[in-house]
Amino acid sequence: MSESHFECILWDFGGIFTGSPFYSIDIYSAHLGVKSQELIELVLGYGLDDGDHHWHRLERGEITMVEALEEIEVLTSTRGIEGFEIRDFFKSMGGKSDTTEEMFDAVRRYKDLGINQFILSNNILEFSSSWKSMLPENIFDGIIDSSEVGIRKPDPKIFMLALEIADNSADKTIFLDDYLEHVHVAEELGIKSIHVGPNPLDAVKQLDKLLAS
Repeated sequence: MSESHFECILWDFGGIFTGSPFYSIDIYSAHLGVKSQELIELVLGYGLDDGDHHWHRLERGEITMVEALEEIEVLTSTRGIEGFEIRDFFKSMGGKSDTTEEMFDAVRRYKDLGINQFILSNNILEFSSSWKSMLPENIFDGIIDSSEVGIRKPDPKIFMLALEIADNSADKTIFLDDYLEHVHVAEELGIKSIHVGPNPLDAVKQLDKLLAS
């Protein structure tokens, strides 16, 4: 691979190095008798404007997981959804996937090329130790965790913060995420972005092409 114009990669975590709720909860949502997108909006608030949704607040570190679960219980009950369990919801998404190690191998390959790489994740404080323990040591240059910085994607401010931390300009940065709105916001800021589909390795192929261009 020839020397690239790009100097930095910002990686989402969930949906790239683990399963994605946007592609993996169909069976569980069908079991509950609800459409997948409705369940995602209800529980995670994805598809809704960034604001006062309980999961948005949780990902900004403003409330606790216990408080968020109380809200979820009320909402699912109001919608007539019976048998919802947050553990089953996240279990349906999966932890490590069949492509996890190959994705980390790709990160190592880009590291060997001298490209700075950061995790830019919407996450929650209560999950911090578990998901960060999945990251191999010394392959990422840093982590921007929404629950620690008090800003979550798609707020443009978290992308600007990531560029500041990475000490890199937007035009020399690539961003990967499994949620299309996040990709659109990054693109509007001048960051070249890749929407990650059900198979993250397809995104790696796109990334290789960008780095070779």
